[in-house]
Amino acid sequence: MKTSFRLPAFLAYPFFILILILACDSASNKKDVPEKVKIIFDTDIGSDCDDAGAMAVLHKLADKGEIEILGVIFSSNANKYGTGVCDAINTYYGRGDLPLGQLQKDITIGDPNDSYSKYIATSQDIYGHSVTDSTKESTFVYKEILKKQSDTSVTIITVGHPVALYYLLKDTEGSRLVKQKVKRWIAMTLTDSIPFNDWNFGRNGTAPYIDELLKLWPAKIFFSGAGENIITGNKKLPGTSDQSPVKKAYELWGNNALKNGRSSWDQIAVLFAARPEYFKVKP
Repeated sequence: MKTSFRLPAFLAYPFFILILILACDSASNKKDVPEKVKIIFDTDIGSDCDDAGAMAVLHKLADKGEIEILGVIFSSNANKYGTGVCDAINTYYGRGDLPLGQLQKDITIGDPNDSYSKYIATSQDIYGHSVTDSTKESTFVYKEILKKQSDTSVTIITVGHPVALYYLLKDTEGSRLVKQKVKRWIAMTLTDSIPFNDWNFGRNGTAPYIDELLKLWPAKIFFSGAGENIITGNKKLPGTSDQSPVKKAYELWGNNALKNGRSSWDQIAVLFAARPEYFKVKP
């Protein structure tokens, strides 16, 4: 679910930017990209299936040469099996060696409910991955990735609870690396002219961290809230291989999103990173 409710403003900071999707569905408007967009993908995969859909979009954009996936962070620990789902999807798309990290603090962040995570994470015999429910700590992985990148070259996309980013900035070396290496943060969070505190930026244990995170963040932020009325998962996924963990995530989630489809909030955030010409950007 991506439900929302109103709480005090966090949009007062001058560097916030709101993304509004442009009414454009033609690939003919795609512009040549001089170099790949380098992305760290941070997800709370498991509470919804659009995270899995977003990872599929991420990998296909990488296949097309438009982006480079630097690593994947699982930022929710209420359901530990999200890490295994990330590994299964990375493996399915031929990138099982991607750096993979998870939030390992003594707090509980995220939705403990599970419709597909444990099944996929524990089905190594089907999906061929190696990680089930544990991997390296998120701050360590973030820093190891950022150290290898050129200055102001990295895009971080969060489609879940950005608490791992909070802890990265509270780490002295991590804060320095973000200032040096990160160009922008694209955050999937529901947006409106009236500020909202929603599933990613207020619920599921995140509320105590968001205000300070936004104050500490040193680079540009783009808020992406579009996608509710863009239904995907029920057209192309049914015809894909049964070896696809993305297909299984949609089949098991909710009211069978493989049949009925699901909103595409997280996919839109990923698409903006690679193809900003499809969007209007509003301060």
